[in-house]
Amino acid sequence: MSQKAAITVNRPREDVERLWSSSEYRPKYIEASGARVAFVDAPGDRGTEIHVELGRTRGGKLGEVVQKLVGAVPRAKVTDDLRRFKQQVETGVIARSDGTPEGELAERKLKQRPAQPLSEAEAGKAGV
Repeated sequence: MSQKAAITVNRPREDVERLWSSSEYRPKYIEASGARVAFVDAPGDRGTEIHVELGRTRGGKLGEVVQKLVGAVPRAKVTDDLRRFKQQVETGVIARSDGTPEGELAERKLKQRPAQPLSEAEAGKAGV
């Protein structure tokens, strides 16, 4: 199964292509993995779209399931890295928060679990 990711950067295409080819923020593994990258003018003169098409997942459907379980989903990782590239190109800074100083990562989202009520022992420790 082919996977695609895209993002729009609010800069002219020539600038984005130049920054992509020379940037330390561009994910090196994207082109090393055989993924195809295309730069397209965004509709309405609103910057440049970066389209990344990843190759097929090794192992087919089973490979996809294994990648999800170990938190190594390629499309999610590429989307995160495109978001970081966009932030760096547009603002010069990658946004961070006190709650997630490492930034928003797909790996972190995949390991979350739904909210659950506290057990009696946990409630006692919390003073509830």
